[in-house]
Amino acid sequence: MKRYFSLLLCAMLCIGITGCSKESGSIETQVSNKSSVTESTYEASENSKNESDEPSDTKEKVENMMEIVDKDGRYIGHIPFNSGMTLTNSGIFYTTTILLNDSSPDTIAVGLNEGEKNVIVYHLYDIKTDESYDFGSIPDQDYEAGYCRTELNGKLYNLITTGNVMDKEPDPLLLAEFDLAEHTINQYSISDNGFPYTAMAEVNGKLLILNHDQTDVLHDKLYLFTPENKQTEQVMQFELNGNTGDTIRSMYSDGKNIYILRLHFEGENNVTMYIDTYDLDFKKQSERDISAMLKDSAGINLVPEDVANEIKQMVSRFMVMDEKYVYYENFSATRFLGNIEDGKLFSETEGAGDTFLASTGSGDPFFYCIFGGEKNENSIFEWKNGTLEKTVFKADDDRYYMTAASRSPDGKTLIQVAYANPEDRNDTLPTKIYYY
Repeated sequence: MKRYFSLLLCAMLCIGITGCSKESGSIETQVSNKSSVTESTYEASENSKNESDEPSDTKEKVENMMEIVDKDGRYIGHIPFNSGMTLTNSGIFYTTTILLNDSSPDTIAVGLNEGEKNVIVYHLYDIKTDESYDFGSIPDQDYEAGYCRTELNGKLYNLITTGNVMDKEPDPLLLAEFDLAEHTINQYSISDNGFPYTAMAEVNGKLLILNHDQTDVLHDKLYLFTPENKQTEQVMQFELNGNTGDTIRSMYSDGKNIYILRLHFEGENNVTMYIDTYDLDFKKQSERDISAMLKDSAGINLVPEDVANEIKQMVSRFMVMDEKYVYYENFSATRFLGNIEDGKLFSETEGAGDTFLASTGSGDPFFYCIFGGEKNENSIFEWKNGTLEKTVFKADDDRYYMTAASRSPDGKTLIQVAYANPEDRNDTLPTKIYYY
């Protein structure tokens, strides 16, 4: 548990802010769009769009709002400044934060004063109708693993930790189900002994979920959640005892195989990263060592202990394409795209460091460089038949650089751009969202 907490604290500072027994998941609560966080500070409605939100002219700037435009710069709508946008088939799913006063001392978290607590509110902006909807909030939410959001059959799923993740005690891990048509939230219990950094993948219409069980001997458990009957079944377990054993960093499925990113310990700094391939019945087919690729990406100038620490980091994104190409992204500074068979990295990722990212959402992923990357251009890389096809995204002002990107299952794309001159605080451009 101390190891996981140390990694958690490190990751939070960096980003600012897994036998076959069966267990039944149960519906804990349902939050509709008519609910409220607190009566005095926030009240969600069935349709939160107000006439005052509509700009009288498409050129008018709306305070504290981001303008949404098409690829040619034509006005579509606007949404508030937010965090964690994901493009879905139903529109832009995003969160906003409300700061509440709370007298409980256990609500203290990073960046908050005693007596303060953040409440995360979930929203959906329907681009086709220019309507905005509020889902409400999840009681006692602490951390949302936003990188796990998965869209399936008109619902968006994600993993939520409640309680206080900084108190070194286990916290409940919940699966949140956001109904994108009804604008409601259902919650399902995954574990009472949860950990915030987790992973989720769709496998044949079901959700494969990772939990780092917080006990003296660490057990990583993989669960399979069936949306139709809301049942949760444990399908795999891995054990890490001290500095010996295995822990899971992420999972991915391409519809044909399941790929498990497994970190093997034979000592504190003697670690090896494997990609284990399973069939859809969880029968192991192979294991491949990608440690050398991680070391190459982390940097040859690092001392061995620092390389080991980088390999041990929690992982935010992991994908396997065409069964032999891997994309890896952790909460520190390592991102790469490479060939598992020959161990070589794609040249586009060499030296890019933490400027190279994968798009979010459940559509076909693409890769891009934030802040212009090394070449100071808005490069987008599409994966097609084992090759990366590069295009350069053009905004309506050449100074804009990409800061976020997402793609929906129906193939629509969202790109957020911004500009701020680091040498002149007055030289900025309004943050904008392109949708096409």
